[in-house]
Amino acid sequence: MADDNQDAAITMGWILEAKGCQVQVVEDGPSALKAVASFTPDLVLLDIGMPGMNGYELCTALRQNRALADVVFVAQTGWGQPSHIQRSKEAGFDHHLVKPLDLSDLEPIVAEAWRAKRKQ
Repeated sequence: MADDNQDAAITMGWILEAKGCQVQVVEDGPSALKAVASFTPDLVLLDIGMPGMNGYELCTALRQNRALADVVFVAQTGWGQPSHIQRSKEAGFDHHLVKPLDLSDLEPIVAEAWRAKRKQ
């Protein structure tokens, strides 16, 4: 999970850990790129509005990593206009969720990531 809002990222990390996920939280795009060198996630949550390397750019870069081919990518952002949703699809996101996230929207996505992992 990459989000420049550290409090929000840590809180979401705790929620995912409570659901049985192993979580690695980073604050920016370059840190996320480094993290996947030693941690292969099943689910990636990315904030779109990060400074420097935004979530669109980060998703595009991560999608180039063959080890992440079956990973479920989720945009978690305050940006919910149709143009933002379209741009997230073009960048390679599987889902686009608007903050504050509704956990009932996230639960089936976590289940989807676990199903994808079992197929491997």
